[in-house]
Amino acid sequence: MSIGSGAVLRALRRAVGDRAPVAEPEPADARYDAWLADDRLARIDAACATGGPERYALFRELETDLWALLLTQEYTLHPHIRELLPDVPEPEWQQLWNGASGVRLAAQSAAFYDRLRARYGRPLGDARVLDFGCGWGRLTRYLARDVAPGMLYGCDPVQGILDVCRRSGVPATLARSDHVPDRLPFDGRFELAFAFSVFTHLSEAAHEACLRALHRALAPGGVLVVTVRPLEYLRFNPAMHELAAAHADRLDEPLYLFAPHPPEPQHPQYAGGEMTYGETVITPAYIRERWSPLFALDHVDVLIADLYQVMLTLRAL
Repeated sequence: MSIGSGAVLRALRRAVGDRAPVAEPEPADARYDAWLADDRLARIDAACATGGPERYALFRELETDLWALLLTQEYTLHPHIRELLPDVPEPEWQQLWNGASGVRLAAQSAAFYDRLRARYGRPLGDARVLDFGCGWGRLTRYLARDVAPGMLYGCDPVQGILDVCRRSGVPATLARSDHVPDRLPFDGRFELAFAFSVFTHLSEAAHEACLRALHRALAPGGVLVVTVRPLEYLRFNPAMHELAAAHADRLDEPLYLFAPHPPEPQHPQYAGGEMTYGETVITPAYIRERWSPLFALDHVDVLIADLYQVMLTLRAL
C-alpha cells in the first residue's frame, strides 16, 4: 500500500532539486514475505482481525528489526496486519523527504527508535509522547506499539506532509504547528518528546522558539531527544562550505551555522518573509552554553546507521 500527494510531491521535487540524495538501487520487486513466514506473526495476524488501536500492543514482544520490516508494508503475507498498520508513501516521496526509502530507511528509523527507548529508560505505556516535526509519520508509527492509545501525538508545520501522515492512518493525534512557534498545538504536558532531523535545518531564531515551546510542553524532568549535525557535515554538504571556511578556526566556540534554502514560494518549508529552513550545524559549545538554562544534556549518541544525525538526550529543568 502507498499514499502520497501529487501537488506536494511536485513542489518538494522542485524545491529540493539537485540537493536530493541518490538512493542505492533496490530490487525491482522488493518483497519480504520469506522473512515474515513466522508462526508468531500468523498468530498476531489472526488476533488483528478484529479490534481497535489496542491491537498495536500485540507487536510489543517482536524484535525491533521485525517490527520495522512489518512497517515497510513491502510484503503480501498477513493481510490483517497489513490492514492495521499505516500505509507508506511512494518510494520517491520517502527519498525526497528523508534521503532514503524502503528497508534502508526502515533500518535508519529502527536504530533511532531503539536508542530513543533506551535513553528514555522506562516503560512508555503510561507516557504521553510527542513526535515534533513528524512529517509523514516515519518515526511516529514505531512508537504506536509502545504508547497507549490516545497518548501518541505528532505535529509538523507543513500541512501537505501532515495530510499524508493523517491519510496513511498513523495512530496518533496530529496537528499543524507554526514554523516559528510560540507554543505547541496541544494542551497538557509530555513525558517524552523527540525531534528527528528538525534542529538540523532551522534558523537560529526558529530553533530558539522551538526549543522554548518544547520546554514549556514537557512535564518536569521530561525527556527531549533531538538530532543535530556533526561538525563533519560542514565538509560533507556543499551548502556549508562557505561557512566552514569562514569559521574553520573557531569550531570549538559557541557557533550557530545556518545556510538557508532559497526563499521560494514552492518550497514546502517556506512560510513567507525570512526563510527559517536550510542546512544547520550547531557546535557542541553552543549547545552546552545556550541550551543549559532549559535543559540538562544527559547523553550524546552516534548512530552508525545514520552518521549525519547525532542524537542528544536532554532533560527539562
